[in-house]
Amino acid sequence: MIKKNLLGTAVVVLFLAGTSYGQESTEQGQGSGGQHSHRAPSQAAIDACSGKAVGDTCNYTNAKGEEKSGTCANSKDNQLFCKRARKTS
Repeated sequence: MIKKNLLGTAVVVLFLAGTSYGQESTEQGQGSGGQHSHRAPSQAAIDACSGKAVGDTCNYTNAKGEEKSGTCANSKDNQLFCKRARKTS
């Protein structure tokens, strides 16, 4: 009886651990299926808004060497960063 309870508890713990891991992956930008993922802003995007306020225009060069522009915004962690302007179709 005790072995069955321990086994059941272990299954629940592993399930919950797997569920938490999946959520972290999506938050770090590894989600799929057309979901919008949210990554932490790059240091270049953060530096682009140094000394600026929310809504100010900003520019930075991404890791691929591409010039990006946008406006300063607060991240979920309340970090000011340069949020790229979205392309319109």
